[in-house]
Amino acid sequence: MIEEHLPIILGKSTYIDDITPKNVVYLHVVRSTIARGRIKSVSKPEHSLLSLSWEDVKHYVPVQIFGELAKNAQVARMPILSDGKVNFVGQPILAFVVEDRYKTEDVAEEVNIEYEELDPVVDPEEALNSPPIHDGLKSNIAVEQTLEGGNLSLKDKADVIVSRKIKQARIVSNPLESKGFLCWWEGDTLNVYVSTQSAFGVRNGLREMLGIPPEKIIVKAPPNVGGGFGNKSGAYPEYALAAIASLKLGRPVKWIETRSEMLVNAQSLGRGEVSDMKLYATKEGEILGIEGTIISNMGAYMYGINYFTPFFVARLTNGPYKMKFVSIRAISVYTNTPPMGFYRGAGRPEAALIHETLIEDLADELGMDPVEIRKKNLVDDSGYVTPLGLKYDPAGYHEVLDIAEKYYRKTKETYKDKGVSIVTFTELVRTSPGEGARVVIKDGKIYFYLGLGAHGQAYGSSFKWIAADILGVSEDKIEIITGTTDLKEGVGSFGSRGGTVGSSALIAAAQELLKKLGKDKLNDEDLKKYEGAEAEVFYTTDDIFAPGAHVAVVDVDKETGQIRVIDYYAIDDVGKVLSREEIEGQIVGGVLQGASQVMMESMQYDERGNPLCSSIADCGLLTAIEAPRRVNTEYVEFRSKLLSGSRGVGEAGTTGALPAVFIAVEKAVKKKFNITPVNPSLIVP
Repeated sequence: MIEEHLPIILGKSTYIDDITPKNVVYLHVVRSTIARGRIKSVSKPEHSLLSLSWEDVKHYVPVQIFGELAKNAQVARMPILSDGKVNFVGQPILAFVVEDRYKTEDVAEEVNIEYEELDPVVDPEEALNSPPIHDGLKSNIAVEQTLEGGNLSLKDKADVIVSRKIKQARIVSNPLESKGFLCWWEGDTLNVYVSTQSAFGVRNGLREMLGIPPEKIIVKAPPNVGGGFGNKSGAYPEYALAAIASLKLGRPVKWIETRSEMLVNAQSLGRGEVSDMKLYATKEGEILGIEGTIISNMGAYMYGINYFTPFFVARLTNGPYKMKFVSIRAISVYTNTPPMGFYRGAGRPEAALIHETLIEDLADELGMDPVEIRKKNLVDDSGYVTPLGLKYDPAGYHEVLDIAEKYYRKTKETYKDKGVSIVTFTELVRTSPGEGARVVIKDGKIYFYLGLGAHGQAYGSSFKWIAADILGVSEDKIEIITGTTDLKEGVGSFGSRGGTVGSSALIAAAQELLKKLGKDKLNDEDLKKYEGAEAEVFYTTDDIFAPGAHVAVVDVDKETGQIRVIDYYAIDDVGKVLSREEIEGQIVGGVLQGASQVMMESMQYDERGNPLCSSIADCGLLTAIEAPRRVNTEYVEFRSKLLSGSRGVGEAGTTGALPAVFIAVEKAVKKKFNITPVNPSLIVP
């Protein structure tokens, strides 16, 4: 059993809400009940210790705009409390603090808000030509750019052009544990406990929102974080509000997000792209290039880097195929829905669905075998540079497809009356710019502090053996500490980066310690002799890629439209294996989430911008009943260039399963679809 799992199974683990210091008080946020409007009046509650409105805070959520995109961007930043206008259901308007968290709802009823309701814009395509939802903007287009590269004149030489428009529903990230934040002040230093994927992301966000020097913010995660899926990567308005309230009251302040809040909160949602794409090819099945438009429903505000999603998707639509040109118009638009965040994969699954449905359509158009057309166009294992400049490092592209082909041929024979698909993809592993690691010898042990933020990953089990092997000590002498700012610089866990770049940073720190001590290995006596010795590094690297090939077998009830994944094979290049159990858990979990997007999962809104999912059950989350009956995993070990030799797999499951299950459903019912999820109403006439 993985070491980290036992306390969770026994109910002995500690999460953010298990940490309750003396004298703590509780923050509650009153949120907008309309999607768009002006606030005419707000009454503050009588029975609270403190209440905060825009006049008390006047801070905005940070925004980071990269390079050329900044030139023509139309920026509408989100105030941490409404500045007199609201632009989505769930937007924070007022915050208050009470002694007893169970009285927050009663006190909230004392707050009366009078609105002047305005017509909302909900659909991202309609937003393109609708009046701007924000004053001072010319349109609802936040950022727009056409990404082009390669020989565009080859479009005229194509024998075959296939096209596909797909609208992907928004999805709520829904980790088991919602967000949570606890803080208190000691002099001018802010101490924070937070359920997070990135302690440094939280620190940087609070620094920008509150104007506090980073060295005055100490951030730690609790021993366990109950999942994240991208939803816990940075700082949120509630965190800043709690910090302000704590400063004013001189007491610790805790905020725990309810599940109903998560469903409507900023950055709880991912996906939500509309793509309209064409694939150009010769009659022999050689792909020439891809072009089209990708529109991203950014939501009501520019928030962090949420505007960047369509540009990221556009760069990934090349997939694992040799293309000679790419031309994609990428657009982020404002709508009166919660600001979009990042959900497991964050562009990778969306891009995979685009390129895999197109190549499947091309195979159908030419009458070619789905495997052969992929083999014909697959990039070389030695690496590749896309027309848009992405550099694929050497990896096992052909080996994963060769293995997957065997399962595809076998399942085609076994399940003649079912839908069977095969897909290939390459997952961008966001290892850049690198990761921080600090190692300290103290109390007879060696402590590694990493910039990662564990939220379900078994970094301790995966990393201890690596450190022990390098340093020459037993694993019980090694302690792995994540989710802390107890080092100079760190990044965090997202984009499939944690295990890969984190282990490499650990290796670099261990090597630096040995170098400083002038030792090849350490022994138990050295741990006493060198008490207090330490080394710190920031291991730098660029991004790497992790190819995969997945096979899905789907059964569809023709009378009810019910979809069931009855068999699944995931073949992934994981580089050097750090922990087989952890890899399997990551891939299987991701496969379930990718399948869920196809089968049932979505966040829908009515024409007034009201969310139609009032509970987690309404979101269409898979249960054990609907989950794939069997997920088989197999790994290729093509070492990466990083010190650890590993590749990230955190998003391989979602990236492969979304197109694999989608296409398998199409094959089962012999019908093409242009939307997720594929509801029974789309299958049964």
